[in-house]
Amino acid sequence: MTSCAPAIASTVRRPGTAWRTWGAVGLAAQLVFTTGWVLAGTWQGPHYSVLRDSISDETALTAPHAWFLITCQLLAGLGTLAFALFGLRPALAAAGKTAGYAPWMLAAGSMAYLVIYPRLPCRLADSSCTVHEHLDSAGGLNDAIASGMLIAMLAVVPFPLWRRMRELPRWRRLRPVMLGARILGPILLIATASQGPYAPGSQEGLFERILALTIAAWICALAASLMVSSNYDTR
Repeated sequence: MTSCAPAIASTVRRPGTAWRTWGAVGLAAQLVFTTGWVLAGTWQGPHYSVLRDSISDETALTAPHAWFLITCQLLAGLGTLAFALFGLRPALAAAGKTAGYAPWMLAAGSMAYLVIYPRLPCRLADSSCTVHEHLDSAGGLNDAIASGMLIAMLAVVPFPLWRRMRELPRWRRLRPVMLGARILGPILLIATASQGPYAPGSQEGLFERILALTIAAWICALAASLMVSSNYDTR
């Protein structure tokens, strides 16, 4: 009988161990992306402004060392996708049918990190880059439409996600975090969209970066919570 105990313990602990692993992946993904665009912004040159210009411009064909942020985005996208599907989704399974689509919605929104190709043809900070060339191109339309829709999904997913989380007692401790995400996400999304990259005095870059930090912060909170979850108490 005693020889079966280690095997039983291993089986019981396995979900918790897996959740900690995927939690670490989700946390690392946000840190990689955030570090990537912060560092990339430091070598864009004097004409580029983090207050005016978008993060996407750091991956344009004319951006210096664009490969760095592109690599960070690919890693962040894959990491967030894996965290949502293999970590958060099974960890919230005990919530039943309540907003069961929420983890899948987070996974779909994480594709925003992966919408890189086709790339923007130029940065608006480049003297030779016109508004027409920047927007009316495959890369420009891809960034404005596909990436914009996915970022909007990330901004609003805390609403259904919290409906699911609050069904499980151990996830209710994140109420302040999710409340902040539900307030700030839509406000910053609207603020970013209302600026527009082509308007004089635009601060699109500033609002976009605050939005990116807000999204990264609440995903990090979910990932960290998953990492410290009990191996035995899935509720």
